[in-house]
Amino acid sequence: MTKEKTLLRAFFGTAGLQLIGRGLTVITGILFARTLGPEEFGRYSFVLSVIAFAVLPATAGVPQLIIRETARYVADQQHSFMIGMWRWSCRYILALSGLSMIVLYILVGFDIWPYSTEVLIVSALLLIPFRGILARQTAIISGLRRPELAQFPMLIIAPLITLCIVGYLLLSGYQLSSQRLIYIQLATHALGVVLAYLLLKHVTKSVAISCKAQFQVKRWQKALLPFTVLTIAGAMNNELATLFLGILGSEEAIGYFKVAMQGITLLALGLQAVNTVSGPRIAGLYKQNKIEDTQKLLTQSVKLSVLSSVPFALLLIVFGEELVSLLFGHDYLPAAGLLTILCVGQIVNVCMGSVGLVLNMTGNERSTLRAQLVTLALTVILLLTLIPLFQATGAAIAVSAGLVCWNFIMAFDVYRLTGLKTWLRF
Repeated sequence: MTKEKTLLRAFFGTAGLQLIGRGLTVITGILFARTLGPEEFGRYSFVLSVIAFAVLPATAGVPQLIIRETARYVADQQHSFMIGMWRWSCRYILALSGLSMIVLYILVGFDIWPYSTEVLIVSALLLIPFRGILARQTAIISGLRRPELAQFPMLIIAPLITLCIVGYLLLSGYQLSSQRLIYIQLATHALGVVLAYLLLKHVTKSVAISCKAQFQVKRWQKALLPFTVLTIAGAMNNELATLFLGILGSEEAIGYFKVAMQGITLLALGLQAVNTVSGPRIAGLYKQNKIEDTQKLLTQSVKLSVLSSVPFALLLIVFGEELVSLLFGHDYLPAAGLLTILCVGQIVNVCMGSVGLVLNMTGNERSTLRAQLVTLALTVILLLTLIPLFQATGAAIAVSAGLVCWNFIMAFDVYRLTGLKTWLRF
């Protein structure tokens, strides 16, 4: 089987899983939004954004580091260092997750947020270590070139169980509340941790894990720093808008923005599937100095991303109002305009290819710190300026502008440092 057919097979296998998983997530999101209403749905979304930020100290950059180093250690047959890195990453994530939980609990004690929001935050604290361990486990499985298994617990099982629980509650006449949704999230994440652990045990049977672990902690910490900055900047591009809307805007505006982001979740599916499949391959090929093969992989990857994403983006732009009204209800109609703005940014994102992934997998992540900081500064300035004036519309403009800036700067850095062209070419 040729490399092209192998990539296509892996892509469609992973993309199929992600399509089902994202579809289930969108369906549950629709149920949440229609049942809770814009205000409470906005409060629930705000709490999840707070948790997403609290997870960052423990997970920012760790999955990317694990994937890259696992692929390299497998290629070099250095299993002892690979096992050491896995154990070190587990301790690192658990320690920082515990610290994040303590800090967030202390912040709640200062009455920064309304009481109803604080109750939800305290209830959701355990999501921090759950998400951290899940990120580690799935990264190890992806690094061993089993991306379809890595995605399975949280892409398929978790949203399916969530949908079943929510459906049962609604059919039984129970009132769906943001508090109940937090409890459901805790249950599904706990189950995801168990399933990911079982899959990890299955995958690592083919790896020599009986060897004694060796550690390169200083090297890993040094390599982790730029990964961390890259991840934080990327997370802020998505989550910072929600936090700023919670501070400078309203809960209804958060609800509209999150509804618009539901469409973007599906739109980014192609690029996410490509990144999941090609990440370990890029690291391995570049490590072996196979530049031509790496370029062929990137060219094929961006074409797959565009073909699987851009037509859907055009559909959302043209029929956005009808789709939002049909799926989420007339109350969420203001989200249609936000969806159009976010789609434009995502089209650019997909057409520029896997810019951040290539820099991460080729060991050039340090040189991108300046670009990430510039992009982050631009996004923050735009959020502070536009949200007070235009609410959710201002947040959407800021997010899309930051994403476009990020892609162009990164694409230039990739070409300058590696000679590789990530963007769509005919």
